[in-house]
Amino acid sequence: MVSKLHVLPKAFSAIQRVNTEELSHLSEAEIRPLLPCLVRMALCAPLDQTWEWAQKRKVILQLLSGIEVVNSLVALLSIDFHALEVDVRKEQQRCRLGPSAGESALISSSPNGLALEFERSDAARRLRLFLSELLSVMAQIKEGNIDGVQNAELFESIVYLDEIADVLCIAQAELPGLLYIPDIAEALLHIPNGIYLLCRLVANSPDSFQEVCATLITNGDKQDEDSPSGKMRIQALRTLCQMNKAEILSVRGKA
Repeated sequence: MVSKLHVLPKAFSAIQRVNTEELSHLSEAEIRPLLPCLVRMALCAPLDQTWEWAQKRKVILQLLSGIEVVNSLVALLSIDFHALEVDVRKEQQRCRLGPSAGESALISSSPNGLALEFERSDAARRLRLFLSELLSVMAQIKEGNIDGVQNAELFESIVYLDEIADVLCIAQAELPGLLYIPDIAEALLHIPNGIYLLCRLVANSPDSFQEVCATLITNGDKQDEDSPSGKMRIQALRTLCQMNKAEILSVRGKA
Protein backbone atom coordinates (compact mmCIF):
# COMPACT_ATOMS: atom_id res chain seq x y z
CA MET A 1 0.00 0.00 0.00
CA VAL A 2 1.09 3.58 -0.63
CA SER A 3 2.19 4.83 2.80
CA LYS A 4 1.04 8.42 2.42
CA LEU A 5 -2.49 9.20 3.60
CA HIS A 6 -3.98 10.39 0.34
CA VAL A 7 -7.33 11.61 1.67
CA LEU A 8 -6.73 14.23 4.33
CA PRO A 9 -9.15 14.45 7.28
CA LYS A 10 -10.10 18.02 6.34
CA ALA A 11 -10.88 16.90 2.79
CA PHE A 12 -13.05 14.02 3.99
CA SER A 13 -14.87 16.26 6.45
CA ALA A 14 -15.56 18.83 3.74
CA ILE A 15 -16.93 16.32 1.22
CA GLN A 16 -18.93 14.49 3.89
CA ARG A 17 -20.81 17.70 4.70
CA VAL A 18 -20.59 19.07 1.14
CA ASN A 19 -19.09 22.20 2.67
CA THR A 20 -18.15 24.14 -0.45
CA GLU A 21 -16.37 26.85 1.52
CA GLU A 22 -13.98 24.30 3.03
CA LEU A 23 -13.62 22.52 -0.31
CA SER A 24 -12.64 25.79 -1.97
CA HIS A 25 -9.73 26.17 0.46
CA LEU A 26 -8.21 22.81 -0.47
CA SER A 27 -5.25 22.69 -2.82
CA GLU A 28 -5.58 20.84 -6.13
CA ALA A 29 -3.54 17.96 -4.68
CA GLU A 30 -5.81 17.77 -1.62
CA ILE A 31 -8.98 17.83 -3.68
CA ARG A 32 -7.69 15.32 -6.27
CA PRO A 33 -8.97 12.18 -4.46
CA LEU A 34 -12.49 13.66 -4.32
CA LEU A 35 -12.82 14.49 -8.01
CA PRO A 36 -15.06 11.53 -9.00
CA CYS A 37 -17.66 12.58 -6.45
CA LEU A 38 -17.36 16.29 -7.28
CA VAL A 39 -17.62 15.75 -11.03
CA ARG A 40 -20.78 13.68 -10.55
CA MET A 41 -22.23 16.41 -8.32
CA ALA A 42 -21.49 19.00 -10.98
CA LEU A 43 -22.73 17.09 -14.02
CA CYS A 44 -25.46 14.68 -12.94
CA ALA A 45 -29.04 15.88 -12.53
CA PRO A 46 -29.50 16.59 -8.80
CA LEU A 47 -32.38 15.33 -6.69
CA ASP A 48 -32.05 18.47 -4.60
CA GLN A 49 -33.63 21.34 -6.54
CA THR A 50 -33.24 23.99 -3.85
CA TRP A 51 -31.56 27.36 -4.33
CA GLU A 52 -28.94 26.42 -1.74
CA TRP A 53 -27.85 23.38 -3.73
CA ALA A 54 -27.75 25.40 -6.95
CA GLN A 55 -25.29 27.78 -5.29
CA LYS A 56 -23.14 24.89 -4.04
CA ARG A 57 -23.12 23.41 -7.51
CA LYS A 58 -21.82 26.68 -8.95
CA VAL A 59 -18.93 26.65 -6.47
CA ILE A 60 -18.13 23.03 -7.34
CA LEU A 61 -18.07 23.88 -11.06
CA GLN A 62 -15.65 26.72 -10.30
CA LEU A 63 -13.45 24.35 -8.29
CA LEU A 64 -13.29 21.90 -11.19
CA SER A 65 -12.50 24.45 -13.87
CA GLY A 66 -8.91 24.26 -14.99
CA ILE A 67 -8.22 20.81 -13.50
CA GLU A 68 -7.10 18.77 -16.50
CA VAL A 69 -7.96 15.32 -15.15
CA VAL A 70 -11.63 16.33 -14.90
CA ASN A 71 -11.91 15.67 -18.65
CA SER A 72 -11.16 11.97 -18.16
CA LEU A 73 -13.83 11.75 -15.47
CA VAL A 74 -16.37 13.41 -17.74
CA ALA A 75 -15.50 10.79 -20.37
CA LEU A 76 -16.15 8.01 -17.84
CA LEU A 77 -19.55 9.48 -16.99
CA SER A 78 -20.44 9.62 -20.69
CA ILE A 79 -20.37 5.83 -21.03
CA ASP A 80 -23.59 3.90 -21.71
CA PHE A 81 -24.03 2.38 -18.26
CA HIS A 82 -27.28 0.62 -19.18
CA ALA A 83 -25.45 -1.50 -21.75
CA LEU A 84 -22.55 -1.98 -19.36
CA GLU A 85 -24.90 -3.21 -16.63
CA VAL A 86 -26.06 -6.06 -18.86
CA ASP A 87 -22.48 -7.18 -19.47
CA VAL A 88 -21.57 -6.85 -15.79
CA ARG A 89 -24.41 -9.21 -14.87
CA LYS A 90 -23.15 -11.70 -17.46
CA GLU A 91 -19.61 -11.38 -16.13
CA GLN A 92 -20.75 -11.96 -12.55
CA GLN A 93 -22.48 -15.13 -13.69
CA ARG A 94 -19.37 -16.25 -15.57
CA CYS A 95 -17.19 -15.65 -12.50
CA ARG A 96 -19.53 -17.76 -10.38
CA LEU A 97 -19.27 -20.64 -12.85
CA GLY A 98 -15.47 -20.56 -12.89
CA PRO A 99 -12.76 -20.72 -15.59
CA SER A 100 -14.71 -23.20 -17.71
CA ALA A 101 -17.50 -20.66 -18.32
CA GLY A 102 -15.94 -19.23 -21.48
CA GLU A 103 -14.67 -15.79 -22.45
CA SER A 104 -15.28 -12.60 -20.52
CA ALA A 105 -18.47 -10.68 -21.30
CA LEU A 106 -16.64 -7.42 -20.60
CA ILE A 107 -13.37 -7.65 -22.54
CA SER A 108 -11.66 -9.70 -25.20
CA SER A 109 -8.33 -11.30 -24.36
CA SER A 110 -5.46 -8.85 -23.93
CA PRO A 111 -2.09 -9.97 -25.35
CA ASN A 112 -0.25 -6.97 -23.83
CA GLY A 113 -1.19 -7.46 -20.18
CA LEU A 114 -3.88 -5.56 -18.32
CA ALA A 115 -1.71 -2.72 -17.03
CA LEU A 116 -0.40 -1.78 -20.47
CA GLU A 117 -3.84 -2.27 -21.99
CA PHE A 118 -5.32 0.04 -19.36
CA GLU A 119 -2.81 2.75 -20.22
CA ARG A 120 -3.61 2.56 -23.94
CA SER A 121 -7.40 2.31 -23.67
CA ASP A 122 -10.17 4.87 -23.88
CA ALA A 123 -12.56 5.50 -20.97
CA ALA A 124 -15.06 2.79 -21.90
CA ARG A 125 -12.45 0.05 -22.25
CA ARG A 126 -10.65 1.15 -19.09
CA LEU A 127 -13.88 0.72 -17.19
CA ARG A 128 -14.42 -2.74 -18.65
CA LEU A 129 -10.83 -3.81 -17.94
CA PHE A 130 -11.14 -2.68 -14.36
CA LEU A 131 -14.51 -4.34 -13.78
CA SER A 132 -13.30 -7.60 -15.28
CA GLU A 133 -10.44 -7.73 -12.79
CA LEU A 134 -12.47 -6.54 -9.79
CA LEU A 135 -15.31 -9.00 -10.37
CA SER A 136 -12.80 -11.84 -10.66
CA VAL A 137 -11.28 -10.93 -7.29
CA MET A 138 -14.71 -10.52 -5.66
CA ALA A 139 -15.76 -13.96 -6.90
CA GLN A 140 -12.60 -15.55 -5.50
CA ILE A 141 -13.19 -13.94 -2.10
CA LYS A 142 -16.78 -15.19 -2.00
CA GLU A 143 -15.48 -18.69 -2.71
CA GLY A 144 -13.24 -18.40 0.34
CA ASN A 145 -9.97 -18.00 -1.54
CA ILE A 146 -8.62 -15.26 0.73
CA ASP A 147 -4.94 -16.20 0.64
CA GLY A 148 -4.35 -16.87 -3.04
CA VAL A 149 -6.18 -14.23 -5.07
CA GLN A 150 -5.15 -14.41 -8.70
CA ASN A 151 -5.45 -11.99 -11.61
CA ALA A 152 -4.80 -8.76 -9.70
CA GLU A 153 -2.18 -7.41 -12.11
CA LEU A 154 -3.99 -4.14 -12.74
CA PHE A 155 -3.81 -3.11 -9.08
CA GLU A 156 -0.08 -3.70 -8.69
CA SER A 157 1.24 -0.61 -10.50
CA ILE A 158 1.37 2.59 -8.46
CA VAL A 159 1.60 4.56 -11.72
CA TYR A 160 -2.07 4.00 -12.57
CA LEU A 161 -3.57 4.10 -9.07
CA ASP A 162 -5.17 7.53 -9.40
CA GLU A 163 -6.87 6.51 -12.64
CA ILE A 164 -7.90 3.12 -11.22
CA ALA A 165 -9.36 4.83 -8.15
CA ASP A 166 -11.34 7.16 -10.42
CA VAL A 167 -12.74 4.23 -12.40
CA LEU A 168 -13.61 2.38 -9.18
CA CYS A 169 -15.52 5.33 -7.73
CA ILE A 170 -17.43 6.11 -10.92
CA ALA A 171 -18.30 2.46 -11.56
CA GLN A 172 -19.65 1.95 -8.05
CA ALA A 173 -21.64 5.19 -8.11
CA GLU A 174 -23.23 4.36 -11.47
CA LEU A 175 -23.84 0.64 -10.78
CA PRO A 176 -24.60 0.55 -7.03
CA GLY A 177 -27.02 -2.36 -7.34
CA LEU A 178 -24.30 -4.58 -8.79
CA LEU A 179 -21.26 -3.22 -6.96
CA TYR A 180 -22.13 -3.29 -3.27
CA ILE A 181 -19.56 -1.25 -1.34
CA PRO A 182 -19.06 -3.69 1.59
CA ASP A 183 -18.41 -6.52 -0.88
CA ILE A 184 -15.90 -4.34 -2.73
CA ALA A 185 -14.25 -3.40 0.57
CA GLU A 186 -13.75 -7.06 1.46
CA ALA A 187 -12.21 -7.78 -1.95
CA LEU A 188 -9.88 -4.78 -1.79
CA LEU A 189 -8.27 -6.15 1.37
CA HIS A 190 -6.77 -8.95 -0.70
CA ILE A 191 -5.21 -7.05 -3.60
CA PRO A 192 -2.12 -4.83 -3.90
CA ASN A 193 -2.78 -1.21 -2.88
CA GLY A 194 -6.27 -2.22 -1.80
CA ILE A 195 -6.41 -0.09 1.35
CA TYR A 196 -5.49 2.99 -0.67
CA LEU A 197 -8.30 2.24 -3.12
CA LEU A 198 -10.75 1.55 -0.29
CA CYS A 199 -10.08 4.95 1.27
CA ARG A 200 -10.62 6.63 -2.08
CA LEU A 201 -13.89 4.74 -2.56
CA VAL A 202 -15.22 5.65 0.89
CA ALA A 203 -14.13 9.28 0.50
CA ASN A 204 -16.22 9.51 -2.67
CA SER A 205 -19.15 7.84 -0.94
CA PRO A 206 -18.77 9.17 2.62
CA ASP A 207 -22.16 7.89 3.77
CA SER A 208 -20.73 4.37 3.43
CA PHE A 209 -18.08 4.89 6.13
CA GLN A 210 -19.95 3.27 9.02
CA GLU A 211 -21.21 0.36 6.93
CA VAL A 212 -17.75 -0.40 5.55
CA CYS A 213 -16.16 -0.30 9.01
CA ALA A 214 -18.91 -2.48 10.46
CA THR A 215 -18.40 -5.03 7.67
CA LEU A 216 -14.64 -5.13 8.20
CA ILE A 217 -15.12 -5.63 11.94
CA THR A 218 -17.83 -8.29 11.59
CA ASN A 219 -15.92 -10.34 9.03
CA GLY A 220 -12.76 -9.95 11.08
CA ASP A 221 -14.30 -11.93 13.92
CA LYS A 222 -13.86 -15.04 11.79
CA GLN A 223 -10.12 -14.60 11.39
CA ASP A 224 -6.98 -14.64 13.47
CA GLU A 225 -5.85 -11.04 14.03
CA ASP A 226 -2.23 -12.15 13.67
CA SER A 227 -2.76 -13.65 10.23
CA PRO A 228 -1.76 -11.59 7.15
CA SER A 229 -5.39 -10.98 6.23
CA GLY A 230 -6.25 -10.09 9.83
CA LYS A 231 -3.43 -7.56 10.00
CA MET A 232 -4.55 -6.06 6.68
CA ARG A 233 -8.09 -5.69 8.03
CA ILE A 234 -6.84 -3.87 11.13
CA GLN A 235 -4.66 -1.60 8.99
CA ALA A 236 -7.64 -0.78 6.78
CA LEU A 237 -9.73 0.22 9.80
CA ARG A 238 -6.92 2.36 11.18
CA THR A 239 -6.40 4.11 7.85
CA LEU A 240 -10.12 4.78 7.42
CA CYS A 241 -10.24 6.24 10.93
CA GLN A 242 -7.23 8.45 10.18
CA MET A 243 -9.28 9.84 7.32
CA ASN A 244 -12.40 10.31 9.47
CA LYS A 245 -11.08 11.01 12.96
CA ALA A 246 -14.50 12.02 14.28
CA GLU A 247 -15.56 8.35 14.15
CA ILE A 248 -12.52 6.78 15.84
CA LEU A 249 -14.27 6.18 19.17
CA SER A 250 -17.40 4.88 17.46
CA VAL A 251 -15.43 2.37 15.39
CA ARG A 252 -13.32 1.35 18.37
CA GLY A 253 -16.49 0.68 20.35
CA LYS A 254 -17.69 -1.79 17.71
CA ALA A 255 -14.39 -3.65 17.44
